Amino acid sequence: MQALVLATGEPIEFIYWAFAMACPVFVSAPVSLVLVRQAEANQRLNLALLVAQRELMTQADRDHLTGVLSRAAFYRHAEAYDGDAPASVLLADIDHFKAINDGHGHALGDAALRLVASTLQAALRPDDLLGRVGGEEFAILLRGMPMPLALAIAERARGAIAGLCMRAADGSPVALSISVGVASYAAGMSLDVALAQADQAMYSAKRNGRNRVMISD
Repeated sequence: MQALVLATGEPIEFIYWAFAMACPVFVSAPVSLVLVRQAEANQRLNLALLVAQRELMTQADRDHLTGVLSRAAFYRHAEAYDGDAPASVLLADIDHFKAINDGHGHALGDAALRLVASTLQAALRPDDLLGRVGGEEFAILLRGMPMPLALAIAERARGAIAGLCMRAADGSPVALSISVGVASYAAGMSLDVALAQADQAMYSAKRNGRNRVMISD
């Protein structure tokens, strides 16, 4: 077979020409296939890492005991409220919680916290915020909720918790109740100020006999 000739006039032996033609098929193609598979594996790994990162962020936002928002997460989400309609904030504190802990042990106290948290959550809408902001204290943001409706929801939650009855290790009943303070909140307002007003109303509820809802002045 006649050899090919370079532009310089030098001949190319057939074996070298054949090798040059075969390289893309027998070398480049497998390398390309490996690179494509590696890219797909990297894509799957990146997706798994993103999912894991989101799960970790979600876990970091949650109170480890009750599953509701942590204090930091509640503040972050509540401060970002930008709704046109006024909102309301509630501050709820479990009555006589120290007596529950001291008299029946921390295990029952933890169970009380989880039960109150789940009962509060059940009384809210999906887009409302509930966070544990203190030992036995919960904060709630009712998005776009005017004060009369906020009071009705607070009363519903208070009544639901007052209707609960836990049992101590010896079988004796342990009553639960909360005192709730309610204050107005709107986009652009200071969340600290609104929660301070709700806090004052909540302590007013405690001074007036506990297991009640009070509105801020």
